[in-house]
Amino acid sequence: MFTEEQLEVMTIELLKELGYSYQTGESIGRDYSDVLLIYELTTKLIKLNPNLSEQVINEAIRIIKNLDNNNLIKNNKQFFNYLISGISVPEYTSEGTRYHTVKLIDFDNVDNNEFLVVNQFSIEEHSLKRPDIIVFINGIPLVVFELKSMIREDVSLEDAYNQLKGYMNVHIPSLFYYNQILVISDGVKAKAGTITCNYSRFTEWKKTGINDSVEKLNTHESLIKGMFEKNTLLKLIKNYMFEMHPLE
Repeated sequence: MFTEEQLEVMTIELLKELGYSYQTGESIGRDYSDVLLIYELTTKLIKLNPNLSEQVINEAIRIIKNLDNNNLIKNNKQFFNYLISGISVPEYTSEGTRYHTVKLIDFDNVDNNEFLVVNQFSIEEHSLKRPDIIVFINGIPLVVFELKSMIREDVSLEDAYNQLKGYMNVHIPSLFYYNQILVISDGVKAKAGTITCNYSRFTEWKKTGINDSVEKLNTHESLIKGMFEKNTLLKLIKNYMFEMHPLE
């Protein structure tokens, strides 16, 4: 059995083995009200969109920082559209208005993206909270982990789900405007879902490879090694999440 701290370290190590970079939340200089990593986001958007001006890039960032629906689900859906299709940004010139599409993720070339795992990332909105682990892609918080230790008999996997719901609905909803995947785990059993899933719809990822034995696998390890392989994760976000958020 693991303590929550040990489980956190183990999870980070598994992600590092998959090629993710790692930083502690405390080491990232930022305003605690920001859930986007603005420097990393700006840097990556410049590289992903080399033909666009700094002005256009900054306007794209302003748009995703200021999602204006007064509803978490609507903001999440709007951001998903931007994530998949890019952001249409007007540029006003002496010759008229031109529209540019700013790409947030390179779904075709995984190595063009920055995968970063961060723990103890403090966020202050309606109150100050610190989710266990957040995975950022290009400075955008797309995945949130909530971990619970099996050592505590009074704590269950469903408690991890309920804690995430509290973050979403009460404490730090803006983090989840950008979220694509939620993970809950006790170190042995891990399940993944989305912000619209109830607890019963969170599911395990039981096999890393086609020859794995389901019966003997620790699903915490198999979920991370399977779902969070970089190419697999991008395919899930682009293709599976499309079913959850049909574009309009």
